[in-house]
Amino acid sequence: MTRLKNKHKKEIPIKMVRGILAFEDILDYTLTTVADNPCFFWLEGGEEGPDFLLTKPGFFFEDYKIELKREEIQDLSPESGEIEAYVIITVPEKTTDMTANLLGPLLINKEKGLARQVVLQDTPYTTRHYLFPPEKRRNCG
Repeated sequence: MTRLKNKHKKEIPIKMVRGILAFEDILDYTLTTVADNPCFFWLEGGEEGPDFLLTKPGFFFEDYKIELKREEIQDLSPESGEIEAYVIITVPEKTTDMTANLLGPLLINKEKGLARQVVLQDTPYTTRHYLFPPEKRRNCG
């Protein structure tokens, strides 16, 4: 994957307290905002690690709500910084068909530089929710 560092701004080092599913051994990342689109962020896994495109679920899914147990956020130092939810975006060839994994959000305490992925239980969410409604997917690209 080509990295476009000049497209990013504000880098925040992130340490995963538990690795992302399928990438459990990679714990060090950098969170960056996309300069030309404030709805998206990169979670970059360094030279050898994976990069993930993220968004805050509220940008696309206004009704997205999650319930967390105290033990799911305890290792993120919730007493010293706000914990924000982000979701991983899958970008297929046709970008209007992008999907978000609402089942496995990333919880990030940017102030402490800590994050973890949680898998929600007893929820209507799945790993593939379209970012754009069908009429926009049909009319674009």
